[in-house]
Amino acid sequence: MARVGRRPGKVDTRAQILRAARAAFDEAGYAGTSIRAVARRAGVDAALVHHFFTDKAGLFVAVMELPVDPVPAERVAVAGGSSDGERVVEGFLAQWEQGPGPGGSFRALAQGICESPRIAERMRELLAEGTWGGTGHGREVERRRSALVWSQLVGLAWARYVVGIEPLASADRAEVARWVGPTIDHYARGGLPAGLRTPTGGPQVAEAGS
Repeated sequence: MARVGRRPGKVDTRAQILRAARAAFDEAGYAGTSIRAVARRAGVDAALVHHFFTDKAGLFVAVMELPVDPVPAERVAVAGGSSDGERVVEGFLAQWEQGPGPGGSFRALAQGICESPRIAERMRELLAEGTWGGTGHGREVERRRSALVWSQLVGLAWARYVVGIEPLASADRAEVARWVGPTIDHYARGGLPAGLRTPTGGPQVAEAGS
């Protein structure tokens, strides 16, 4: 006779909710996902989802910190002390192409950023962590490198997964990496234009050789 009742072992309810939420966001996007829908999928009460994550934005922020994390691309870029733009691009795109709906995670993220200032703020915090390269020209220059690299990567993902611009949308990931990689290398390691200014308006010392 089959045994009924609770499954043996401790159930990680928070992780269970996150798995359900990730699948829901991938399938329905941020706007089309509700706390109740996630709760049904996870087999828990909606109040429990609120207990762990407060609201949908909080739940989405937590989901973002699971398998899809843009920051590892930066670590790849500086591994061994040199940037490899093609590796960075391919690795970054691969993170969004996991699961049954390639690009669905990025589309959900884009919706979330547009609808929730909290999610936009968390994304800025993620992208601001660390710097690219370490070329010895100071923190402000490295911040500009980071901003330029992320503008390229996030813009590429937007064109590929949200707008569907061809041939970026259907091209093989490795091929896209070959197209965009040199630009990433330039932003991460090449000379930057003179005359950059700090966020407070003060002058930025130009890089040597730029």
